[in-house]
Amino acid sequence: MDLTLSRRGDYTVRAAIGLAGSWSPNGSSRKMREIAAEMGLPPTYAPQIFGRLVRADLVTARAGPSGGYRLTRDPAEITLLEVVEAGEGNLAPRRCTLRGGPCRWADVCAVHPSWSRATSAVREALAGTTLAQVVETDRAIGAGSFPVPEDSHRALTDVADLVDPPSDKRRPPHESDGRRPAHRARPHPGANLLGR
Repeated sequence: MDLTLSRRGDYTVRAAIGLAGSWSPNGSSRKMREIAAEMGLPPTYAPQIFGRLVRADLVTARAGPSGGYRLTRDPAEITLLEVVEAGEGNLAPRRCTLRGGPCRWADVCAVHPSWSRATSAVREALAGTTLAQVVETDRAIGAGSFPVPEDSHRALTDVADLVDPPSDKRRPPHESDGRRPAHRARPHPGANLLGR
């Protein structure tokens, strides 16, 4: 099962990190294009992403030469769950995990109790993490002081490649030569997203 964010969710989280990294109680707004460039957001998609954050009441927009975007609250008061749901929508399942089954499962399936606990655990983990904590982690990664967990996606991918090296035939064309298309460009996981 893939628990990664959709592209929209990814960009929403990046935009929020960009705003949180420069937040101060009396600080000024930031231009969308600055954050888009800093966080690797496609400029054509950025208005939709910032619109989602505004509609979720996490960001305010101000027009004019000194306008821009800023968080509505201190990043320590905004949870990662709020940001993720601004991009992805409600994380609670809307349909049965098994997508049907015996007629006795009309109201609930046999997997529902376990799936409900798993969903609650994910939501609790995201709700227990503030945007300020995410920015702290990002800064520690950029400074090289954050230990890479054994279960990080990069570590798991590297181990899997040692056991079963990917062939060029199995990789998408853009990965076989080490390049990624510009619209999917992402910083290396060890790179500091805030550029500080």
